[in-house]
Amino acid sequence: MTRLLLTIVIPLILPSLGYLLWVGARSRAWPRGGAAALPWPWLIGGGVLLTALTLFAVSTHYGSAPSGTYVPPRIIDGRVVPGKVIPEATR
Repeated sequence: MTRLLLTIVIPLILPSLGYLLWVGARSRAWPRGGAAALPWPWLIGGGVLLTALTLFAVSTHYGSAPSGTYVPPRIIDGRVVPGKVIPEATR
């Protein structure tokens, strides 16, 4: 849940939240025309771009090395043994 929030939800709404805070600090009044007057295509595009950049950064800079053999989760004696990666050097 936390990973979903940090990598998708927050980057998606951050441009809209920043714009609304900037408009509120600048004029202390809602733009004429209400929510229809907001630049929705730019806000949505900025959110999607920021989310894509976040997902790219997380997928390329975090995690384990791609080398090794993956052993999937399995059930042994009624217990679930989690999956793991066995590094190349110890095989």
